[in-house]
Amino acid sequence: MFTTVIIQASPERSPYIRALSADTGLLQLVREFPSVPGHYELTRIVNASAPDLVLIDVGSGDVALRCCATIRDLDPEMPVLALACPPGLMQKAKDAGFTAVLPESFTTADLAEAIHTSLVSMRGGVEDYVFSFLPSKAGSGASTVVLNTAMALARDHGKRVLVIDADLRSSVLGILLDVKPTISIQHLLTSTNDIDQFRLRSAAVTVDGVDFLLSSRSLDTVQPEWPNYFQLLEFVRDKYDTILVDLPELVNPATIELVRRSRKVYMVCTTEVPSLRLTQQRAEELHRWGLPPTRYGLLVNRWHNGDPSSPEIAKILGLPVLRQLPNDYATIRKTQTEGRFVPVNTRLGKAFADFASVLAGDASVPLPKPTSRLMSLFGR
Repeated sequence: MFTTVIIQASPERSPYIRALSADTGLLQLVREFPSVPGHYELTRIVNASAPDLVLIDVGSGDVALRCCATIRDLDPEMPVLALACPPGLMQKAKDAGFTAVLPESFTTADLAEAIHTSLVSMRGGVEDYVFSFLPSKAGSGASTVVLNTAMALARDHGKRVLVIDADLRSSVLGILLDVKPTISIQHLLTSTNDIDQFRLRSAAVTVDGVDFLLSSRSLDTVQPEWPNYFQLLEFVRDKYDTILVDLPELVNPATIELVRRSRKVYMVCTTEVPSLRLTQQRAEELHRWGLPPTRYGLLVNRWHNGDPSSPEIAKILGLPVLRQLPNDYATIRKTQTEGRFVPVNTRLGKAFADFASVLAGDASVPLPKPTSRLMSLFGR
C-alpha cells in the first residue's frame, strides 16, 4: 500500500473520498486535512510524513490549485491527484501540475487507475540498470541465461547484482543453485510496506557475490499485484548496479510493472520451430502491454552450427536478434548437476561473459554470422 495525505475542501465529500480511497486497497492514510492547510503546515506535514502521493479535493477552487503548486515546490516528483474537480476547473487543474484530474463523480476503479498512472509517470520510469528475461516457452533456458549472466556481471565487472525471481510457480533458479530461501520473494512481496534493509538482507540468498530473491514455488501463497513489484523496485533501486528479472512466460498485470521498468526485455528462445513461433506471440503480448519495439528483442539460446543464422531469424520473425548463445549441453548438464555456474573458459562461458559486457556497457561484441535455413518452415 502507498502512504497518502488527503486534503479535503468539503465536509460533505469527505466520507465519499475516504471510502473510495480505502476501497482501492492501494492507500494507507497517514494524514487528513479537513480543509486546505496553510503553507507552513503543509510544508511541515509533507516533510514529516513523506507520503507516496497526495490527494486534493479541488472543489475549493484556486486555493486547492495553489496547494498543488506548494507541494510541487517541496517535491517535484510527488504525485498529486485532483479529486472531484468541477467542469470549470478541469483545465486549470491540469495546468496547475496535478498528475491526474478526476471529475466530480468518479469510481474506485477511476481512482485506482489514476493512482497507477500518477505513480508510474512520476516515479516509475524506465531504469537503465534493469533487464528482464522472458522465455518464449517453458524450457527455453531463460533461467540459465539469467543465472550465468548475473555471475559474469559480478565476477568480471564488479557489479552489485540482484536477481529477482518472478517466475513464482515454476521457478528453477533455486534448483539450479541447489539452495532454498529462508524468506521467499512471495513473502517479501506481501509485506513491501514494511520492507527495510534488514528484511531485504534476510530474504536475499547470496551466491558468489550475486543476491537472489528466490521463489518458494508454493501453490498456496497470494499472488502479488503491481504495487508490490513497484515498491520492491523503489526500495532496491539505489542498492544495486544491475537488476536481472527472470520472468514467467506470460506477462501478467503484476509482472508488467517489472517489464515497464526494464531498459530491455530479452525474449529467450531456441531455434526449434515451436519456440520461434511462440516468440512472435510473446512480442505481440509485449506490444499490447504498451512496450515499444525499441525496448525488446530476441536472445537465441542453444544455437549450434547448421542452425538458422541470426539475420535469417530476425528477417523471418520481424524481430531484432540482440544476442545468440551457443549450445553446450554437456557443460550445462554438468553445472546443473553440481549446482554451479558455467566455467568462463568454455565456449558458452565466454558467450555469457561477452553478453554481460554488453549489459555492463563495457563492450559491444558483434553477433556471429552462422549459416542458414528456415525460410520454408515459416512459408517464406
